Amino acid sequence: MNSISKNSPMSLRATVLFDTPQHELASLLRKKIASSTKTQIVAGFATVEGMAAIEGALSANPLTLDTFIVGAGTYRAYEAFDRLINLSIPQDRLFVHLGHTRLTGNQATYRFYRYHPMLHSKVYYMEHENGTASAVIGSHNVTGFALMGLNGEAAVLLEGPKDDPEFDKIRGHINAAKAESLQYAPQMKLAFSWWTHQFVEGLADKANDAPREGENKTTIVILCESKDRRLPKRKESIYFELRSALGKVKSLRAEVHLYVFDSLPASPLEALANRSQARASFWCRPIGVEEEQGGVELLAEWQLNDDRHPILKPTSKPFRPKPTPDMQQVRVVVYNEVRGDFEYLFDPPELGWVPRVDQERSVQVPADFAETLAPLEIIPSEDQPWFLVQGLSRAERQKDDRYLKALDDMSPSAGSYFLMSLRRKDQSPDEDEPKSRGRRKK
Repeated sequence: MNSISKNSPMSLRATVLFDTPQHELASLLRKKIASSTKTQIVAGFATVEGMAAIEGALSANPLTLDTFIVGAGTYRAYEAFDRLINLSIPQDRLFVHLGHTRLTGNQATYRFYRYHPMLHSKVYYMEHENGTASAVIGSHNVTGFALMGLNGEAAVLLEGPKDDPEFDKIRGHINAAKAESLQYAPQMKLAFSWWTHQFVEGLADKANDAPREGENKTTIVILCESKDRRLPKRKESIYFELRSALGKVKSLRAEVHLYVFDSLPASPLEALANRSQARASFWCRPIGVEEEQGGVELLAEWQLNDDRHPILKPTSKPFRPKPTPDMQQVRVVVYNEVRGDFEYLFDPPELGWVPRVDQERSVQVPADFAETLAPLEIIPSEDQPWFLVQGLSRAERQKDDRYLKALDDMSPSAGSYFLMSLRRKDQSPDEDEPKSRGRRKK
């Protein structure tokens, strides 16, 4: 910075705004916007509550908004852009910067990298009638948490003549960001908010990089026997029952690996260890789930009964099973044999951590803005207090956790031949080719 002097009104002045991280910025921004002849905003992220914090000031002086660029936004934040357009703000002053990414190839689950470099600048620039300018530059996005003093943030306020070289650099940064951005279009807000969601999910995947063994793939493993000479064919369906406490199997996107023996080994552990001796294996996926015993008559060519000694046998038409209480009726369709040498892992799911909070130390938005936030019906509500987290404690298993109890009941040690594996390892020689989905080695 070339010159900083608090004694001369015509020199550039810099002020560190806050002595504490949690400090409200919205009132200062509203005041600066209200007195501006030109306002330019660049922010990495915008939410509806953040827009609400400054929307009133922009609405009172709409034609002075020259540039508003966001790197990512929620659908309701883009609806706030629509309201600005309805106030006669030209649409060509609103922009979305989509960041940078790379294509992954058509064979990948996602055709592009969701976690990617994005516009992350936070600049609030205003020009005033007396030939001066002001700029707030720091860490504040256009979110309620940031602008209303709930996040820990930092910022510097620059004030001085608008032709100061430092303001030239700020305007240059804004223009460069604009040159990389798309003009906002109301009909695209669903696509823009979808892109934001993709980034957030990609970030979640990036954050979950703790070392772990195996892939987090839910697999229902069924070990059974059949005395029938016939076996299921491709596209035929199989009926069985699972505990309702597991949730809808179809929503779990679980794979079903079925191993058929001529004679069932004496225990599930022995059957798992001798899967290579099974007469046949089938890779299946769920196609129908009925809860509360709702399936009176079902289309299925095969059925499996008792999970303590399951026998695969053809159904009789019409097929009208009598489900056991607290069970869900499941139908799966056969596609291929199980391709892969899997080690199924049955350790219980990680219960995670629970924050310890200090009830005496909290942050909360100002009362007048809480009245603005409450009608927005944000989940979780942001007009209520937030308490300081002092530490993290291991979560404890609840005594009435029916889901974990059902997982226990579907483990090899419990004696069930219907097993639920939450993770697995593919020990096949060629680990680059996912074989369980019916893709043959090349």
